[in-house]
Amino acid sequence: MAMDSQNLIFDLEFGIATIRVEEIRIPGQTFFIVDFSNQIPRLTLLRATNIKDGKFWTSVPEGRQHLAEEIGPLIENYYRSKVK
Repeated sequence: MAMDSQNLIFDLEFGIATIRVEEIRIPGQTFFIVDFSNQIPRLTLLRATNIKDGKFWTSVPEGRQHLAEEIGPLIENYYRSKVK
């Protein structure tokens, strides 16, 4: 885990690969940029709320929802493991 000026950067296991995740905080929102370190383009995702106050992970821009739904819970587990 490294600190880049003000952004937290950490690695996660994703399938057989390791991905690098950078947390970017702006007022009112936290984004995550995921670098796959291969041919897959970087992914930006965030935790959003629907009209029924349900939380879900989404990609920005939209269109890579399947990856957001797979990687989002890994990020949640990372933070939960740090709280313990």
